[in-house]
Amino acid sequence: MAQYARLDRIAVEGLARRFGIDDIQAFSIMDGGRENTNYCVTTNSAKYVLTVWDQKSLAHASHLANLLVYLTARGIRTSRVVVPPTGPIVILHNEKPVMMKHYVEGDVTSDLTDKLLHQLGEEMARLHEIPAPSNLPRLFPYGRSHFHAVINCKLDHEYIDWLAEKICYLRESLPAHLPMALIHGDVFFDNVIVQGERLMAIIDFEEACHYYRGFDLGMMIIGTCRDRNSVCFDKAAHILRGYEKETDFSSLERRTLKTFAIYAAVATSFWRFRQYHLRRPEPQLHDGHVEMQSLADKLSECPDSSFMDLFG
Repeated sequence: MAQYARLDRIAVEGLARRFGIDDIQAFSIMDGGRENTNYCVTTNSAKYVLTVWDQKSLAHASHLANLLVYLTARGIRTSRVVVPPTGPIVILHNEKPVMMKHYVEGDVTSDLTDKLLHQLGEEMARLHEIPAPSNLPRLFPYGRSHFHAVINCKLDHEYIDWLAEKICYLRESLPAHLPMALIHGDVFFDNVIVQGERLMAIIDFEEACHYYRGFDLGMMIIGTCRDRNSVCFDKAAHILRGYEKETDFSSLERRTLKTFAIYAAVATSFWRFRQYHLRRPEPQLHDGHVEMQSLADKLSECPDSSFMDLFG
C-alpha cells in the first residue's frame, strides 16, 4: 500500500473528537487500501478505523459513506460508519476527506471454506435485492465502457490487441437486456472478513454501481474461488447455492455466467494495465495485468458445461 497521509497523535485525537470519540488509547497504521490511508484507533471501549481519502474528492467520499449507511440500515454486513453527533459524516483534514468506521473483528483468508462461500452467496443475493439508490452510477468504474482508454492510447503493446479482441467477444456474447441490481463489483477474498466459519462483513464498496448481477457473481467467482491458474468450480458451486437460496437466477443469467466471469477477469486486467502503464506508471508492476489476462484466456477454454453444472 502506498501510504499517503501521516497523522500524529494530536491529529488523530482531534479528528476522533469531531466524530464524538474520546479516550484514545492507541492508534496504528493499517495495511491495504489503494487510494487511502487507514488507522486503527483504540479507545477504552471500542476500536475504529479512521480513513483518510488521499485520491478521492469530498463528494465521492461522502457518496461512499452514505451508501454504507444505506446498506447497514438494510441489514447488509459491511463497515458501519460512525455518524457524529453534529456535522457531516465525512469531514476534511488538510483538504482530504476523512471518515470513521467501526472496526470489524475478524480475519482475511484466500482459502474460504465451503460454508463461508455459501454465506457469501446468500449475502450477495440479499445485496442484489436492495433497491439501488438513484444516485448510484449506472456503469461499472472499469467496465467495458472505459476500455477505450487503453485501446486509444499511444503505447505499442500486445495487450491492446488482446483487449480489442475481448471487446468484440463481449459485444457478441452479452445480450442487451439482463437483470441489473446494486452490485459491489469487487468481491475478492481480501474484501471479505470472517471469524472462524462466520461471515462478518463484505467491505470496500468503492466500485458499487447499478450493473449486471451476473457481473457481480463473475467477479466474486474469480476473486474468491481461484485454483492456481483457473477457478475451483466446486467452490463456485457453494456460492451459487447460497445465492439461489435467497433469490432466483434466470436461465439467461445462467447461460451468460461464463461470459461474465471472463468479463470480470478482462476488466481487472484492464484496471491493472491502465493503472500501472498509463495513470501511475510503475515499471515493477508493468506485468500486473498478466495474471488476470491469463485467467480470462483460461476461462475461455473451459466448456460451457463447467459453468452450467454449477447450478446442479
